[in-house]
Amino acid sequence: MIGMQLTIRPAAARSASLPREHSHPVVARLDGGISALRSWSAAAARLSGVDGDGRCDGLALVEDVLAVLGELLGLPQAAAAIHRAGGGAACERALDGFLALADAYGTFESAVLALRQSAAELRAGARRGDGATVATALRAHRRTERELCRLAAAMRHAVRRTPAAASRTANDADGEVVGIVAEAAAVTAAASEAILLRCAAMSRDVPAMVQTAASHKWAWLGVTRAAKKAASPALEKLEELEECIGEMESGSEKVFRRLLQTRVSLLNIHNPL
Repeated sequence: MIGMQLTIRPAAARSASLPREHSHPVVARLDGGISALRSWSAAAARLSGVDGDGRCDGLALVEDVLAVLGELLGLPQAAAAIHRAGGGAACERALDGFLALADAYGTFESAVLALRQSAAELRAGARRGDGATVATALRAHRRTERELCRLAAAMRHAVRRTPAAASRTANDADGEVVGIVAEAAAVTAAASEAILLRCAAMSRDVPAMVQTAASHKWAWLGVTRAAKKAASPALEKLEELEECIGEMESGSEKVFRRLLQTRVSLLNIHNPL
């Protein structure tokens, strides 16, 4: 759902009074995953290039963070800590944040599917020299690109709206658990913005690729080898684009499932049997 309000309460830096070595091993692993994802997001913001591997790496890191978060929420000690630190209110805030993230990734999945369909139509139309198909597919491709930009803007707005105050307390291990859950949600939103922007930007060269391929349509009728040779690189790039989109589709689906699992775990903590 584009334009949703995503409220996430990030945690402050890890307290010096609670050394990492005193944390539960799962908390330490989650802390490491959050640091890796934050570093990836910072690097992604600096890069001008838009490589498929970078996008998929980002999705894989998000999935890793959510997987370890799921392990943490499955620990009885974590559930007890969340109840002691904030009880229902803490869970409700986390539930709202992860619901909004799941909503965003549901939209992302639909957008990636639309991208893959339009990319396939673009390649087929360019190969046949079918101008009408190419024009229709390009319009669909641009609509999806704009949708991804709007979704990224919603993520950016969500990150900026997060309050600076810490949700954990300095000398409280229970507060650390609540805080790292909030921190995982916040870093996931920030990384997701970078992923969405890079996905939108990957369409930058599509019109030129399509024009190059379509201008040599007779190559595919066997008229000249030179024309076929000229068209091949553009068509290969379009095929690579399809493959990249397919990988993103798989990655976004995995993240979406993890987000749903996270919310189920939080619901079980919020409403214990």
